[in-house]
This record gives sequence, structure tokens and C-alpha cells, in this order.
Amino acid sequence: MLERELMTLMWAGSRGYRMEPKFPAILTDDELRAITVPVMLITGARSALITPAQAHDRASLMPHAQIAVVPGSHGGFNRIDELNDRIAAFIHAQATGNPGGPAGTATGN
Repeated sequence: MLERELMTLMWAGSRGYRMEPKFPAILTDDELRAITVPVMLITGARSALITPAQAHDRASLMPHAQIAVVPGSHGGFNRIDELNDRIAAFIHAQATGNPGGPAGTATGN
């Protein structure tokens, strides 16, 4: 097939296609209460997406939730080593049956 024919087919196949961004729905309070597995909510101290206060409010609805507030913004992705250490400590705590969590976290109700 020639390149020109291929381009014609590609354009014909994409006509009328509209890409729509799909964002996950925000869980309701009842949906959060139904989560019974351990959860770690991670937020940055200056995050615009979910503030530490909002993370604490959401975590309080889940029986096994912990919060990790990482210095900086956007969930601490500018401090990836610290973030990785907190995630590893959370997983280790769950695996060893010591869900008290690493320092710097708060447990939900």
C-alpha cells in the first residue's frame, strides 16, 4: 500500500472521532466508608489537588486509612525518595500486622 493510500485510510478511520477525557468520579462518603482494606492517602503539604485537611476528612471515613503528608506540593513527587520510603513503610506495616503506620501519618477512624 502506498503512503498516500494509507494516509487516506487513516483520516477516514478517524473522522468523527472525539476524544473525551475520562476523570474518575469522586467517591461519596458512603463509598469511602465501605472501603475496608488498608489505604494510604498521600498529599503534599501545599497540594492544590487535595489539601492535608481534606485528606484527613476523607481518611476519617475509612476504618483503615492513613495519611502521608509530604513536604512540598502535588503529593511529594518532587521528593520521590521520601515518598517511596513512606509507601514502603506502609506496605511493610500491613504485611507484618503492625498497621500503626510510619511516623508522620495519621490513622482514620
